[in-house]
Amino acid sequence: MKTGIHNISFTFSSLKGRWGVFFLLMLAALGIRAQATFDYFYLEAEKCRLAEDYSSAMDLYRHCLDINPEAPEALYNMGLLYLYLRSDSLGTEYIRQACERDANNPYYLETLGALYLGRRDAEAAIPVLEKMATLQSRRSDVLSQLAQLYSTVGDTDKAIGALNRIELLEGISPQVSIEKFRLYMEKEQKDSAFVQLQALCDESPHDMNLRVVVGSQYMQAGDTLKALEVYDEVRRQEPTNTNLQLAMMDYMRDIGMDQRYNFVRDSLLLHPDSPAQLRLLLLKSYIADVQRDSTYAPQLTAAFDSLLAQPQKDVDVLMMKAAYQVYSKQPKEALCQTMRLVLEVDPGNETALRELLQYYAEKNDDKGVEDISRRGLNYHPEEIAYAYYLGMALAEQKKLADAAEVLQQGLRVRTEFVSPYLVSNVFAVLGDIYYQEQKELEAFAAYDSALVYKEDNIMCLNNYAYYLSLKNEQLDKAEEMSYRTIRQEPDNITYLDTYAWILFMKGDYAHARSYMDKVVNPARTDQELLSDEQLQGNIIEHAGDIYALSGDNETALRLWKLAVQKDDDTGTPLLRKKVKRKKYLK
Repeated sequence: MKTGIHNISFTFSSLKGRWGVFFLLMLAALGIRAQATFDYFYLEAEKCRLAEDYSSAMDLYRHCLDINPEAPEALYNMGLLYLYLRSDSLGTEYIRQACERDANNPYYLETLGALYLGRRDAEAAIPVLEKMATLQSRRSDVLSQLAQLYSTVGDTDKAIGALNRIELLEGISPQVSIEKFRLYMEKEQKDSAFVQLQALCDESPHDMNLRVVVGSQYMQAGDTLKALEVYDEVRRQEPTNTNLQLAMMDYMRDIGMDQRYNFVRDSLLLHPDSPAQLRLLLLKSYIADVQRDSTYAPQLTAAFDSLLAQPQKDVDVLMMKAAYQVYSKQPKEALCQTMRLVLEVDPGNETALRELLQYYAEKNDDKGVEDISRRGLNYHPEEIAYAYYLGMALAEQKKLADAAEVLQQGLRVRTEFVSPYLVSNVFAVLGDIYYQEQKELEAFAAYDSALVYKEDNIMCLNNYAYYLSLKNEQLDKAEEMSYRTIRQEPDNITYLDTYAWILFMKGDYAHARSYMDKVVNPARTDQELLSDEQLQGNIIEHAGDIYALSGDNETALRLWKLAVQKDDDTGTPLLRKKVKRKKYLK
């Protein structure tokens, strides 16, 4: 019996050990299987995210977290998706959890730090950035951000510590030394502050511009004697140092030596050997004075005149004068005179070309527009705007073939970035030119192209509709296009005239008369109608035709006679015959 019991006990013990190993192996297999499942769904989520299918990606990431709630990569990407969906608090929380699960991942930390910085939460950002600085010890940009954060929360010692760590990495630099100087001055530790400036000078003993900066820091700290000592040293080494001269001018103004300040400024400004950059800085200070006190304006004008009396090597002074002319609201003619001087120095200057082109276009100066457009095309052949304005100017001068050639060339060489509205206008003008050349098919094709680029180009719609009505073709299409123009500009007499004329051509005389009365109101006196510069002879003739076929021949005859008196060569060849025969003629 004992032997049997012993055997049974031995067998059970053996089985227990074997089941334990099996159980562990089973758990390991399940873990491997779970990880494989996680990896599969995570990769699918990544595919959806990259394909910008964010809804599916979020569902898959969420399933990944169901499998492994501690997975930092799934937490991080869920956070990014919530941020994309503008759920900032939820997104930040997911990324914070990812950083907890994977505390040494610099990418996660950098994202979390940026979120805290974006919210200006310095207290939360500091430990994140400190962790980043530990993981990536050569990240001076992180240390610089830490210094700013510590300064923000008032921990000056730690701010200085962060700056010291930057110096260990990169050596002494003006930015770090001057910031440490400022922080030590905040702590009222002047000796330590001035040590920073002295170390900076010792580091770069031959950099006089740096010494001027150091002198300025002394000046701002109230140590005028030390500042002047530094300035004197710079003057001995580089008497013409630009930054020194500007610093001394600031000093003169600060102590009330205004006359001396003005004398030095004018001397430097007008000296032929003064660097261009110095002149611009001095002019800016002049303009700032005028903005504070307008009584300085005559002095500034005199300074510009004196400067521009000298030969100009570049356009900087001229452009600054132009900017001042705009600010001071000087007459357009004065600004354009400056722009013409700019073109003498820099013939391809786009600012000057565009300003002058606009000026001449507003004045309806076709010769001026032609001149500037040709210059613009010469230096910028790909700019279709110059071709557009040149084509219009040539067309106004009845040089139709030349105008068409210019516009076609502009369309051929235009860049892909040109405004569709401008392209539409070019095609529209080309259509007008073709029609005047009696190339009707080409004209209508150009109009169609114009409307492809801008379907509501109302000038194109009006002309296209009017020319169709003159041919008595496609009147429904013409009416639809014309109606769109008066919807946009219901008081435009040209568009109203076109619409009324199309209705007339369609035989709808009552409606035609109702629209034409808005243009040529018979209740107005003859003198009023004749003196109205907007009413050309052909418009008044149209009104007469509409009244004639509406059954009011007396009013029609009166309007035809007025159209003749306009004498502007816009009436039809039949106009005088209508007056003579006192009836409508086709």
